Amino acid sequence: MSRDTRLKDDDVLYGWKQIAGFLKCTVRTAQRSEKTDDLPILRPDKRQKGRVLALKRALLAWMTGGVESALLTDNRLIAFNRRTRMLWSHEFRAPLRSYSPEELEWRLQIVDLEGKDDRGVLLAVRFLSPANPDTLFYFSAEGKIVWQLAAEPPLRNRDGELFERAWVFKHVALTTAAHGVAIWAALANHAGWAGYVLRIDPSGGARIHFANAGYVERLCPVTLKNRSYLVICGENNDFDNAFVALLRADDPPSCSIPGERLVYRFANAPTGKPCKYILFPQTEVILARQKPYGHATRISQHMDGIIVEVETGGDGSHFRYHFSYDLEPRYVFPSGSHEFAHRELEERRHLLHAWLDCPELQTPLMLHTWEPDSGWYDQPISWRDNPWKELQHRV
Repeated sequence: MSRDTRLKDDDVLYGWKQIAGFLKCTVRTAQRSEKTDDLPILRPDKRQKGRVLALKRALLAWMTGGVESALLTDNRLIAFNRRTRMLWSHEFRAPLRSYSPEELEWRLQIVDLEGKDDRGVLLAVRFLSPANPDTLFYFSAEGKIVWQLAAEPPLRNRDGELFERAWVFKHVALTTAAHGVAIWAALANHAGWAGYVLRIDPSGGARIHFANAGYVERLCPVTLKNRSYLVICGENNDFDNAFVALLRADDPPSCSIPGERLVYRFANAPTGKPCKYILFPQTEVILARQKPYGHATRISQHMDGIIVEVETGGDGSHFRYHFSYDLEPRYVFPSGSHEFAHRELEERRHLLHAWLDCPELQTPLMLHTWEPDSGWYDQPISWRDNPWKELQHRV
């Protein structure tokens, strides 16, 4: 077996005998620890059974108990090892906002940014005081702040002025490739209309990867033909529609497709274009509520594609748009409390037809799609079969 020249020989242990000697145990105990206690063993050549190696730093982290989980309570971040023993804690000087369990899933993540089996903690915080900007922190396995990144981008409006200091993190996601881990952050300006996607490298260096004429609400990393992409969603104030877009992770920075409203332009936006940009329709419940659009606030990834949720009636009422990973439309269906929102608007005479007779459900919805080779075009998306259709036939 040829040794990996990228690894230092003094950090590599070859074979069970060396590994057991480093651990000060028998070979049998080391082998059992791999099966029962996640001992970090590497098998670079799967064709040669029994040939193993391990990194000393990984074994040290395993023995001392590296970061396995973390807890944010009030203003204190606490890290635990795999035996739920506290490793370290950090007290923030300024009070933090509280987060729902769903929000903490993306705000607080255990990550190995360097690929050295040395996991740290990535945390996006929002302070109670507006004097402190939203900040992304990366803590080492030992609890030291390796870097921190404030949400204060150099984006400028069409007049060349910086936006108000009201940027907030909307979502954080990670992608892993041969060159390492990339951190992606979606941000929005709560005092204005702008949004963007930030690409952050493991050392905390950041650049704007995508600027949008409206909030970017969610990120969803996908892999297509062994290449990394991002599916993003949010709102576009230039067109008054919710949107979903496809970005290639290694493409040059890009910007949303401009419309005719000059106020929603950047003076220093990236000049590239996304792979695809889709505007969702202004459906009847949205219009009946006298809203310009429904917010696209959630993306979920499944074995057979992507589902984007676009708000319709508020309070959990939405349409679910199902796409392939490259954003080819498949079907749409009403979900949550959409039916009840429709019936409430009927009672208030804002809609003049019954739910079961809704004309919008009889024909496909139209998506307004942009691609580099074709520009803008309309694209139908069909309704998925649902129980309301059976009820219509019975009436």
